[in-house]
Amino acid sequence: MARRQNTFPTLRTQNIAGTAMASSYGGKATPSGNFLPDVMMANICKHNVTKLPYEISRLAQDLAGGLIVTLPADKEFRNDVAGPMLEKYLKGKKGVTVENRRRILRLIENMTMGRNAVGYLSESLHGAGSPQAQRVLIQRLFELENKKRLAKHLAGIVE
Repeated sequence: MARRQNTFPTLRTQNIAGTAMASSYGGKATPSGNFLPDVMMANICKHNVTKLPYEISRLAQDLAGGLIVTLPADKEFRNDVAGPMLEKYLKGKKGVTVENRRRILRLIENMTMGRNAVGYLSESLHGAGSPQAQRVLIQRLFELENKKRLAKHLAGIVE
């Protein structure tokens, strides 16, 4: 399960990279020398960007487990009684220190629920304009009737 989850962010980021490159490749130069991207691909790219951080955040929290919200404060690790017990029971994979495990958990907490989530998540959702506006534009550019005509042709339907 974890291995499959680890590939998901890569698939999504490559999808975003691919649609970004396609929007550039399909773009056109204007008479003034400016360059405009392919509008459909640019909006598909932007729409994917609105979803990716939330999906990665959910997966990071899932992989982190309950410690993401129950990890004791730093001062508890310095406590003479609690500290050694926390070190003992929070050991994970061999070669990974409890300190490093705590650091990555705090990073995930900060980026998915803490003060950095405001910029990371909210900016990703609304930074390129409303996702609904992107969906409306994609629907307008989709050329549904043309797709239906092509499907009928491929299926050998004659009307």
